[in-house]
Amino acid sequence: MRRAFSGEDKVFYVYRYISLAVTSLVYLMEDRAPPFMLKLCIVLALFIFAKWVTDMYAQNGKSSRTTKITVSLEMAGMMVLHLLSGGMESPFLWCVFNPAWMAASYLSSVYCWMLMLSYFLFVTAFSYFFVNPGHDSLGSILLNDNHFNLVLLFMTLSIQLLVGVKSRLEVANARTTETMEHMKSLYQIVEAATHSESENLKIIFAEFALKLTKLKMSFFWDVNGSEREDRLLTQGVTPFDLEVPLCEAIEKHIAELRQLDSCMVMNIPEHGEFLVIPIKSSTRFWGVMGVKIERISYEEGRHWFVKQLYFLSELCAVILERHQLERIENQLLIIEEQNRIADEMHDSVSQYIFGIVYAVHSLNRKWRDISPEQIMEQLELIQESSVAASQELRSTIYSLSSRKNGGDFWITTVKSHLDSLSKLHAVKVCLNVTGDDHGLPVNYQKALFRIISEATGNAIRHGSSSHIGVELSMKLDAVKLSVLDNGRGFCVKDRLSDPSGTGLGVTNMRMLVHALGGTIQIHSNEGAGTQIQVSLPIQHQDRKLRNELHTTS
Repeated sequence: MRRAFSGEDKVFYVYRYISLAVTSLVYLMEDRAPPFMLKLCIVLALFIFAKWVTDMYAQNGKSSRTTKITVSLEMAGMMVLHLLSGGMESPFLWCVFNPAWMAASYLSSVYCWMLMLSYFLFVTAFSYFFVNPGHDSLGSILLNDNHFNLVLLFMTLSIQLLVGVKSRLEVANARTTETMEHMKSLYQIVEAATHSESENLKIIFAEFALKLTKLKMSFFWDVNGSEREDRLLTQGVTPFDLEVPLCEAIEKHIAELRQLDSCMVMNIPEHGEFLVIPIKSSTRFWGVMGVKIERISYEEGRHWFVKQLYFLSELCAVILERHQLERIENQLLIIEEQNRIADEMHDSVSQYIFGIVYAVHSLNRKWRDISPEQIMEQLELIQESSVAASQELRSTIYSLSSRKNGGDFWITTVKSHLDSLSKLHAVKVCLNVTGDDHGLPVNYQKALFRIISEATGNAIRHGSSSHIGVELSMKLDAVKLSVLDNGRGFCVKDRLSDPSGTGLGVTNMRMLVHALGGTIQIHSNEGAGTQIQVSLPIQHQDRKLRNELHTTS
């Protein structure tokens, strides 16, 4: 199948045809042998050859074996052509720049310079043995053609330098783009996981240190861990005998790390070198984050690794500090709400209840000594006080309940999003909800909404589904989500084993689920649709806060 030309390729091919057309015109207009008709046949054959070569370049990868062979054939053809059409005086001499440009732009430096060396040896040998046999030395032949040779050499070298700069810029641009995508994913995942356990946040940052540096292992050492084995959280490929010496090395340098504001390299015998950075805010030291580095990758990307770890350490310290402050804020909010409700109860409901208790107690002591009319009057007063107390209590409860006072709740947002998706893409989306979403922790709401949005979006964009079923089950101790579509499906093993094919969407779903301590399973077969199953346990701390708020309301 024919490849589409890039802008750079178009410039190259336009130059190829223009240079060939100009040199062919000069060759036809020259008053020298061979006859004009033979010249015309040579030019036509040359254009056919150029068309074939151009198609071969377009149909194959730039660094493929076929491209190398094609460049070699073109160089050989150009050498034979300009030598048979006048030697170093031939106008086709400048067409040698075409394969030289291709070799310098897309092939390895070794192959390019071997091609140039072959050209110089061939031309020199041809001139020595056939043009002026025995009259000129090899050195004089090279010096006679030094202008063209120097131009060819400097052009090849310049193109290689420019291609090297271009390649580095492309790598840097791709790396920056990928980093920005990872940062957006990190922001979404951290935002959804902020209210969960801080250990999950540390695992997330260790995972993203692995993604950003593209190394094989990363870790987070938590200074607040109760025991040594609980302090070290690792991601990637971790040797089974590394954890103990790594913890000992960190503990040995802990005093230095507490004072450090940048990265340092720790060398652990038999395990290599580790680039580490402290995680600390203005008031607290949280631990150490780091990656295992190979010497080659470290020399090539030291500056990049340091920048990524420094950024992650700053962000991690801010997130952990915010996480701690939100924990305290939640506790203070509960205490404040309890005090407010207690004051309201004391000022209104408790007064009515006290009056009712006192009236019942008084009536119980005096009912034998008073008339039936007075008893009925007392009972009516007790009934009025009970009704007033009930109204005050109901008013307080309704003011605390967003559902009872007409406020929106989370499931309405989910339904609205799925309805819009269904209408926009002409896809049938069915939502089945069991349980009560009222009181579902905010971070769970954010994570579930993003997972539902990502799963249904993928089913439409990549699976071409016409029907999507979403089932959501919410209980006090767990939330379960299932998204089933009838799309084209895919091979799960092949897709998940290829990071480039997985995409950030699946990665984000997995990270969101793992950040909340849950599990995610993806079942799919080609042509049989896809099912995504998510299970999120409501963590103990979240259940405690939720129950306390529910009790107060």
